[in-house]
Amino acid sequence: MEKEQQGHKAETSERDLLAARVLRLEDRLDRLEGGSDRTGTVPHPVWPLALGSAALVFGYLGMGLPRHPYQYLFSGLLVLLAYHRGVLRPSKVPWQWPQIAVNFLSLALFFMIVLGGGVRQPFAWMRTPGVAKTPAPEEGTWYRAVIPDYSIQWNTIPGISDWSVDVTKVQTFLLIATLAGALFRFQGFTSMTALALLIVSLPVYLAFTWDWVVLFLICGSVSLYLQSRANNPFPDA
Repeated sequence: MEKEQQGHKAETSERDLLAARVLRLEDRLDRLEGGSDRTGTVPHPVWPLALGSAALVFGYLGMGLPRHPYQYLFSGLLVLLAYHRGVLRPSKVPWQWPQIAVNFLSLALFFMIVLGGGVRQPFAWMRTPGVAKTPAPEEGTWYRAVIPDYSIQWNTIPGISDWSVDVTKVQTFLLIATLAGALFRFQGFTSMTALALLIVSLPVYLAFTWDWVVLFLICGSVSLYLQSRANNPFPDA
């Protein structure tokens, strides 16, 4: 009888321990799904809107306006994906559409850093010297009329100096390849394409005013964080 009672107590304690573990797991799942009674602090919508607007000003001063349709295309796709997947919380009705517009423009400026190459002429510096005759003026000395005046001019090489390439398309290809490599966890391939994207983008980076670009990145990042679920993982039920 004593052995049976001890076995029964052991089974009861194990059952109680298992039940406690199940309750803890259910509580964690409930928190992850946003069903917990715990509430987080949600900032007023004016703060992310003000920071996003300031980021737009800083980005314009540091980089100018986006000039390629790919920058607007990727920005629109990323904004739609962020709101669809719930990464960004929609603001209240009076602030919702202005905030979406600010997010769209901010991301377009961000993609200007990644896809801001534009059309370039890498061999525009290649020129050949040539001797050109300067026509004599109608009114001048007899010496200028008899002896012509020659000057050396640098002329472009047809087909080489005027050859252009759309660097934005090259950057877009490298960016898609980098994202695909990261998606399928091809670490070596991803590192190579990311390094190639950095090398191709170096001339673009040198043209930016980085004092303003750094402020743009800081304000834009804080604005997106204040709108993200990470800032309030346990919203009001």
